[in-house]
Amino acid sequence: MRSFALFLSCAALGAADFVGADLLSGPLARGIEKAGGMSSVDFAGSLPGRKAFTEGRAAAAILMMRERDVAPIVTGRIGLAEFRLASAVVVVATHGTNRAEQVTLEGLANAFARDARSPAQNWNDLDPAARSELITPAVCSPAGTMTLEIFQGIVLEGRPFRSDVRLRVEPDLASDLLASRAGSFVLLPRPPTGRGKVLMVSDGRPNHPSTAYGPDENNVHDGDYPLQVPFVLYVRLDRLPSVRPALRWLFSDEAAALLEKQGLYPAPKAARTRYLQRLDTR
Repeated sequence: MRSFALFLSCAALGAADFVGADLLSGPLARGIEKAGGMSSVDFAGSLPGRKAFTEGRAAAAILMMRERDVAPIVTGRIGLAEFRLASAVVVVATHGTNRAEQVTLEGLANAFARDARSPAQNWNDLDPAARSELITPAVCSPAGTMTLEIFQGIVLEGRPFRSDVRLRVEPDLASDLLASRAGSFVLLPRPPTGRGKVLMVSDGRPNHPSTAYGPDENNVHDGDYPLQVPFVLYVRLDRLPSVRPALRWLFSDEAAALLEKQGLYPAPKAARTRYLQRLDTR
């Protein structure tokens, strides 16, 4: 099973204009190169990208920022511009007839973890008012997405999944489960299309909010939805003019569509408009 560490490879980087998370390699990297006229875009991972950026070997970095991560400090303490570009999200869905409307992180752990504190095999184990229906847990984490890794990192805190969880089911099977299994409990990178019902999620951990939020673009961008890891763009202010064309493209609808195709939630249109205004005033 892959872990978060695979997405934070420590490979060495040379000088580059843009560095960062390897999940963004491919079409997005090529778009940055084309829009900015750049030939040095190296998305080898967040850890090597952070190192290259802090040491002054990169003008901009797109880093995957987990809960305990802090903004990079650049050698020479150069000022930084910061933009929340996108988020990798875990959407929780069930059968459309299920009366459940929300779930806590603890409830998710009880339903998916091998050594849960209060194992939940039935929906009424999560909510006594729920109907008696066996839980059918599954994870849809297609190649290039991080559903499994994010859930295992945030909810399971690194613990293994219970043995009956269907791991890495294909999107078609996930859709079929949501349509045909009343007890389906499916994790996905994006909301299901036409089948199933999305549940709101509340954090509920000590010193965290207890309010449940749905995974709409504003709740994700504002950081209220708890099952996510943001990708934050950091830019050195002293090198901002040289990368401004690439930044303008990164905040475009075209780049947002590529991020969404990757299974990510791009920053909402209104937020990207504000980012462009910030560029124009610097």
